[in-house]
Amino acid sequence: MKLNLLCGAIALSALFSASAGAQTCASPATWNPDTSGVPVLSGTTCGPGNETGIISVCQGGFGAPAAAYIAQINVAAAGTYTNITFTNGAGYSLAAFVVPTSSGCNTDANCTASGDAGSPMLHGDTPPGSYYLIITGADFDPAGACGTFTATANGTLPVTLQSFSVG
Repeated sequence: MKLNLLCGAIALSALFSASAGAQTCASPATWNPDTSGVPVLSGTTCGPGNETGIISVCQGGFGAPAAAYIAQINVAAAGTYTNITFTNGAGYSLAAFVVPTSSGCNTDANCTASGDAGSPMLHGDTPPGSYYLIITGADFDPAGACGTFTATANGTLPVTLQSFSVG
């Protein structure tokens, strides 16, 4: 009995540790800041398990030199934030792109918005819908360039209700 519980606990911890760090097209993080911009989104583009299938974005306009961090945002109405600002750690130049989920995450789809550490992503560029927020290195970085990041919205990304139940 103890051996079965121990094996089950090990298997369960492996499942959670593998999925907790992975932010991929198939399993994106979600980011829905409130009216004060909380929570701040932070992570790394270097993490094992991050998306590696993105070769180019914005209809060939930009490349991704390394793995990308993928988050899903669901905008219900025109964004009530003015911008999303980005900062990045050492080792790479951050580039961020918003792609409609209907276009696919790791396809060379048209971008709705883009930004980087010097250029905030503006709300007027993101109409209502479901999107992938792709955070990676800039296409002029060397292959494998990656690092940490934070993304801060100065307001809320109004979200659509994904599920509802009464118990």
